[in-house]
Amino acid sequence: MSAIPVPADEARRAPSATTWDAWQEEGRSYQIVTDTELMHFVTHFPIRCGHIAVDVGCGNGMFSRQLHRFGYDVTGLDFSDAALSAARRTPLPDVRYFRHDLNQGDPPGLPVHGIDLVVCRLVLPFLNDPTAWVRRVRDRWLRPGGRMYVVVPIVGKGAVQPGGMTEAQISEVAHGWAHSARYDLNRSSAALALRAAST
Repeated sequence: MSAIPVPADEARRAPSATTWDAWQEEGRSYQIVTDTELMHFVTHFPIRCGHIAVDVGCGNGMFSRQLHRFGYDVTGLDFSDAALSAARRTPLPDVRYFRHDLNQGDPPGLPVHGIDLVVCRLVLPFLNDPTAWVRRVRDRWLRPGGRMYVVVPIVGKGAVQPGGMTEAQISEVAHGWAHSARYDLNRSSAALALRAAST
């Protein structure tokens, strides 16, 4: 599957919530969850029923619902009202959705060091400072030993964010974790399985 398409005239700035709403209405803003992705996910992320997961940039809730099937208590965050409306059309117990712009700080009510898993699929390149945000998740959001799952489109050295990350940027995001594993989901997307220190 291809990554989120970014029109040329929007390539030099992060899309607004209005743009994301339009992409949601057009049905072109999300990469489907494949069996291959799920196979890799369960290999790297042991399923723990009742653990708390936050799906940032949850979009229409596709991966949030999968996390629920795995037994997680899930909070989905997005700043597109259209995406959140689509996500809420499939209500599930222990799955909540809230509007939040990750570039505006931590979500209200975030339990410090209280999250077991943070999922960030195809969102990281759209943040103002992706590396700093990932470190904040590691140092403030996650419990000791907590995990983070990141999927990013891979772009060449001369590409302009947002929309993708170079190999050097991907390596920088993975730096400083107690454990990190990187694998490719397809020719254009890489996944990171990250784990914070236990103590």
